[in-house]
Amino acid sequence: MAALVTPWTEALLVLFLLAAGMALGAMVALALGHLLGEVWRAPLQPSLSAMARAAPLLVPLALPLLLTLTPSHGRYDPVLYVSRGLALLVLWAWLGRVVSRPHLRGRTAGAALLVLVLTGAFAMQEWTISRDPGWTGNLQGLTLLVGQVAAALALATLLALRHAMPDEEARTGLERALLSLCMAVLWLSFVQYIVVYAANLPDEAAWYLRRSVGGWGWVKVGIALPALLLAIGLALVPEWRPWRLVSVSLLILAHYVAQLLWVLRPDGAMPIAVAVLAPALLMIGVVLARRRVARPA
Repeated sequence: MAALVTPWTEALLVLFLLAAGMALGAMVALALGHLLGEVWRAPLQPSLSAMARAAPLLVPLALPLLLTLTPSHGRYDPVLYVSRGLALLVLWAWLGRVVSRPHLRGRTAGAALLVLVLTGAFAMQEWTISRDPGWTGNLQGLTLLVGQVAAALALATLLALRHAMPDEEARTGLERALLSLCMAVLWLSFVQYIVVYAANLPDEAAWYLRRSVGGWGWVKVGIALPALLLAIGLALVPEWRPWRLVSVSLLILAHYVAQLLWVLRPDGAMPIAVAVLAPALLMIGVVLARRRVARPA
């Protein structure tokens, strides 16, 4: 995309992507849980369903962004870009209701999972990476999507722990899921970095270099990467206690927010609006989801 109109528009982009990531991640987690018959889906179902069913709210949040921001590459047609973005959001709104059903057939869950992964990875590439004039295409969209699934599971876990600790079978499955997702994020990040480094690709190397100046390098090596590695370290030991489950979940959320900001790399110094509104979105999401979970079935 071209330069953003105002710092508030840039903050709105961060808010939209945080909200879209949570909704999309919850949908993928629900579809995966249904498909594999995971026991952890039961205690996390209310929170994940609340996030997935909130997908229609993304449309009014995205409209000002799609209409005011233009792609940075000439190959993007503005009309097609806006139409494609709205079509994806409408599709996700429908799929959010589908995967939120308590009883979902395996075939339906598998088809929904395939559509969500393909469209999610594409959307994250288009809405985050393509705003950089030097963008050439990479695995960052898929990496963000996997991180979103981990973040949605982590947030749902924290909400579930407010009521009760999952039983042993559900906790064991949740441990494996969170650890696997963290390892997948680390592996995808390492693979695309080592490919760029080994192949000496100037355009993609410049993409990384732009994210090492102005303090943005510390967002990656000082927050995102340490949070991910610490979450993996804590998750490697089985039979988690409640404090470890909480710690891993919080570290996953910290990594997701920092990684998203690093990939976006807002121009210049980070606006105050981003620093204030991004955590506010997470707090509001927690409050809304807690109220939804607390309602009797």
